[in-house]
Amino acid sequence: MPDIVTLNYSEAGQGTPVVLLHGFPLSGAIWHEHQKRLSDRYRVITPDLRGHGRSPAPSGVYEMDLLARDVLAVLDALLIKKAIIMGHSMGGYVALAAWKLAPERFLALGLIASQAGADTEEGRQSRYKLVTKVAANGSKDVAETMLPKLFAPDLPAEAPIIELVRQLILNTQPTGIIGSLEGMAVRPDSGTLLPKISVPVLILAGAHDQIIAPDKAKAMAAAVKTATLTMVEHAGHMPMLEQPQATTTALCNFLGGVGT
Repeated sequence: MPDIVTLNYSEAGQGTPVVLLHGFPLSGAIWHEHQKRLSDRYRVITPDLRGHGRSPAPSGVYEMDLLARDVLAVLDALLIKKAIIMGHSMGGYVALAAWKLAPERFLALGLIASQAGADTEEGRQSRYKLVTKVAANGSKDVAETMLPKLFAPDLPAEAPIIELVRQLILNTQPTGIIGSLEGMAVRPDSGTLLPKISVPVLILAGAHDQIIAPDKAKAMAAAVKTATLTMVEHAGHMPMLEQPQATTTALCNFLGGVGT
């Protein structure tokens, strides 16, 4: 098993620790507005996952267990025994992997525009094809492939968040993109974990997500006895950027019901 890396992270506020994990191929910056809004009541930590943002990008396959161990090491370094851990998209895969490794570290779990299932064979092959393109052309091919699908179809083409996300993708190192694509391609199905989760779980999805169908969020919520399901209207795969107020409200409502 490869060694863990020391992740870059942002931290704000005091109180119950809340860890917000970003999706592929972005960075903790997608959560900074929510970090500000929540930090008056919570200790909010937004790491850059391995290969993203300002964190190291070693070569190799970034299996979800490995990314989870990186995140748990951040909690160890901050002397945090238990936290609310929430993940967007790939960050949700990491959160589920962390639950499998160390359920005792969770006060609650959040899956945001994410899913529990493994890739289909078609999805796996699509990732490997993108790996080949990134190896040849760098991050720009990922931006061109993903941007049209990340947002709700009715988002205006001139919306500033589109350029923000484009720059986050372009700034992600090719090594990190390749490692993450290969890690997601081999990730196991986590569906069997869902009925066993005993802490409160927020399942939040954009009603118009073009990458992970909203029906998958509904299916996960049906499988988790402690689930709260929130569908964010007028949002696609990036609800925290497309509908920040609605997302903050959903997070606050959920967090307010989580005991310490």
